[in-house]
Amino acid sequence: MWKSAAIIGFAAGVIGGLALYQAALMLGDFTVVSRHTLEQQQNAVAELEEENRQLTDALFRPRDPLSALLDENDLPYDGDDDASDEVAAARAAAQQGEKFLMVTFGANWCMDCRSLHRNLHSEEVERYTENLFQFVNVDVGKFNQNGHVATELGVSLSRGIPVAIFFDPQGQLIGTTNEGQLEPARRYSSKQILKFVKDIAERSRILAPDAVH
Repeated sequence: MWKSAAIIGFAAGVIGGLALYQAALMLGDFTVVSRHTLEQQQNAVAELEEENRQLTDALFRPRDPLSALLDENDLPYDGDDDASDEVAAARAAAQQGEKFLMVTFGANWCMDCRSLHRNLHSEEVERYTENLFQFVNVDVGKFNQNGHVATELGVSLSRGIPVAIFFDPQGQLIGTTNEGQLEPARRYSSKQILKFVKDIAERSRILAPDAVH
């Protein structure tokens, strides 16, 4: 008999405890969730926190305004090219086609180099140079890479890149930008680059694109 009473008392205690637990949840506006659901919610929160961190980093990361204008897929310098052969072939083709030749030394990591390339291939510059100029790029983006080609042509990299050398349609040297005329190329507009190549073709002179004459 006492066993039955004990069982009944135990059951009543359990039921009472559950009732108090549910009442506490209701009063505290809590909901009972499974461990699996809780883990899913925690993972979702972690993903949102990571997404928020990445967005915050992107918002406050310092950036070069020019980089937004440059096509990341347009990399004009190929380090795998045989620069000596490329320049020799370009010189021969330019003479055969009676064109001016511009050999530019630069690198894909150089925003000034890529900006110069972009302006040289802008619509207004290409309209002028299409049948008048031939262009070839030499990659000097790694230590001592193709430095011998620059030395052989009399091009100095000491004032930075991009740096270029020009030949007339007969293959004769016009000059170089060894004094750094093209180094701050990101500052130049396509109109200034057009003026620059016109000075070379029409006056055989090499002036900084922003020079006033």
